[in-house]
Amino acid sequence: MTTPLTKDKIEQLAPDQASLSAALKLMKPTSWPMLVRNDDSALLWGECQGSGAAPYRVIVSPADAGYKCTCPSRKFPCKHVLAVMWMHCEKPERFEQGSTPDWVQDWLSRRRRTASTNALDVSADPQNKPATSIRAALAEAEDEEKPSDPKAIARAEAQRQRLREEREASVRAGLDDLDRWILDQLNLGLAGFAQRAAQSTKTLSTRLVDAKAQGLASRLEALAADIYRVPEQMRADLAFERLAALSLISSAYRHQTNLPPPLQADVRRVTSWTLRREELLADPQAPRLAGDWIVAATRSEVQPDKLRRLEAWLLHASPPKDAPAVALLIDFVPVSGGPASSSFFAGETLSAEVVFYPSATPLRALIATPTPASAETINWPGFPAGLGAALAEYENALARQPWIEYWPLRASALTVDRLSAQQLALTDSEGYIMPIERVQTDILTALLGLGPISALFTWDGTSATLLAADTSIGRWHDT
Repeated sequence: MTTPLTKDKIEQLAPDQASLSAALKLMKPTSWPMLVRNDDSALLWGECQGSGAAPYRVIVSPADAGYKCTCPSRKFPCKHVLAVMWMHCEKPERFEQGSTPDWVQDWLSRRRRTASTNALDVSADPQNKPATSIRAALAEAEDEEKPSDPKAIARAEAQRQRLREEREASVRAGLDDLDRWILDQLNLGLAGFAQRAAQSTKTLSTRLVDAKAQGLASRLEALAADIYRVPEQMRADLAFERLAALSLISSAYRHQTNLPPPLQADVRRVTSWTLRREELLADPQAPRLAGDWIVAATRSEVQPDKLRRLEAWLLHASPPKDAPAVALLIDFVPVSGGPASSSFFAGETLSAEVVFYPSATPLRALIATPTPASAETINWPGFPAGLGAALAEYENALARQPWIEYWPLRASALTVDRLSAQQLALTDSEGYIMPIERVQTDILTALLGLGPISALFTWDGTSATLLAADTSIGRWHDT
């Protein structure tokens, strides 16, 4: 016979005292827009607003202390799992009764097949495990709530201001290096840029990282790789376009006070100034859009800086006119933390309010208030017919933010045709042709000959990358 979770068991489960203290800080109702249990409380799940774009999804099986959390923590169980257990002990009424969603069912089915992986033996007493105490965590929180010294607060604010000024100076020095490097490349000639790109961009990107301009460093590193993804006759043109964009960003950063606020936010973000989640949620001017969303695609990519970039592309089921129809959620987790994946499954649906980062072309976003998806099937939205309207949308986005690397486009009445043995293309009845990224050739072969499809894809001016499609035999999603 199993027994319910108790505070003593939670203390035994906690990997260290810091995890218990962090769990206590997470127990505020505002951190958990969703806390649910099944009929007999044999299963608990919830979504916690973390620092990432998407909420962390947590599942707990109280009977055997089994758990799952989508956060990248290397502590097991993490603070989110401990917080759910602790809240269920102290305030079980906070958990609403509900039906089990697909992502919980998926964990249950995989867990049964793997003989209850992630279940802990709470009766064990591991050697060298530090003592943990809920009472100590409560006492620590009480101390932190005491009024701070006004002089200490003023000193801390002055220190933050000094660091901001030092970083501004460092970034501008990095931009000077970038401008000189671009001029050197033009003097050397772009016909031979591909041969020297790898070493040349690596040297400068290292200097830009030191100058706190990581965003520009990442663009340089991507250029060195992307230049070999296009035919040889197009490489000089691609190099010219990318260097022109970098030069434009450099000039825009120096004259950012003359830019409209949304474009100013763009140039600072692309250079690597970040906006914290709390600041974005508190911004009354940030664009917000609520409704039903389809998770069109999930993607994972390891970056040169040893971070894994996790993307989730959301497609609004019925976007209002002139509102963003697509939202991109991005999280970064260290590669050293092991395998990681998006919190979402491609093809699932959810109802949520999404808040977009300030931008002349709103796209990157985070989920502000997730709610359980409607029980009704969410239909695929209607898209404009043909590629002409999609290309016009791309040109409009480029006019508003000239250095965008790619842009999501929507179009219907398309077909997937073969350009060559190694490459496919999107085509329409008006004769437009968009080559599809070669790495998708194999996975998209199944769409050949399906007749008119409706597709969501990104376009970078050279090739398309399909994210999702609605076809006569069902939906296709990139994962």
